[in-house]
Amino acid sequence: MNTSMHTDSLHFHQTFLRGKPTALGILLVVVGVLEIVLGIVSATTPTGLVSLFLFVSSISGIDFWGAIIYIIAGALTIVAGTNPNSCMIKGSLGMNIVTAIFSFIAFILVCVDLAALDALHDLTWGLLEKPLAGAKAALAILLLLNLLLFCVSIFLSVIGCQALGHESNTPPQVDQPVEAMTSPS
Repeated sequence: MNTSMHTDSLHFHQTFLRGKPTALGILLVVVGVLEIVLGIVSATTPTGLVSLFLFVSSISGIDFWGAIIYIIAGALTIVAGTNPNSCMIKGSLGMNIVTAIFSFIAFILVCVDLAALDALHDLTWGLLEKPLAGAKAALAILLLLNLLLFCVSIFLSVIGCQALGHESNTPPQVDQPVEAMTSPS
């Protein structure tokens, strides 16, 4: 029975590590930092100051608080990849599910912002085409990054669920010392 538990534990670790969680966790952290940098750059440019009041993603602040969630999820995934135990994998799984939800919301908000940018371009008869080109490029990069985050977090969630499915359900047996029988005197 002890050999069976060791095999289950080994399969549990191999299932999780097969998904390369450390590399994907680093990717989550890097993309989170890139989103913060893009948020700062787009907010400090002259057209970015206008976009703070125009774009839904800027108003919601998802470039900042969403990126912090991505960085936390990436850090947990890195730790779970270097020390795969049930608790760390469950934490990574939970944060990757949250990351998938937030990156999907961010993806939708950036799509709305791109549509608003096109509507603004049409309303101004193309006069603001050059000033808004930087905002459009930043939004396009954010769109791709959020799509990447969504796919990576879904993949990590699937790998985490598979690994937890292979987790041994048998509690570990602890050998207790036999107490010496003494007669009360």
